[in-house]
Amino acid sequence: MTGETIRDLLKPLIGQYGSIFMIVSRTGPIGFATAENKRLTGVEVRPDGLVLLERETGWALIDPAEVVAVVWNSDTASSPGQFL
Repeated sequence: MTGETIRDLLKPLIGQYGSIFMIVSRTGPIGFATAENKRLTGVEVRPDGLVLLERETGWALIDPAEVVAVVWNSDTASSPGQFL
């Protein structure tokens, strides 16, 4: 997946509540809660191609080449279950 694709999928979720999961090859699912004090505040593709996710309580740096799927779930009380 490209950094631009991930950015375009996640940008509309800025400020939303829920959970974001990414399926990473050779690793499996990784998740980010976007609760009241952990909202996604920014997403950008850096010049080196990595995707920077910023939240009110921290940040994450993602290699888009390893991401094979992105899932958003607006229901914070349940898990999206199995992916693949």
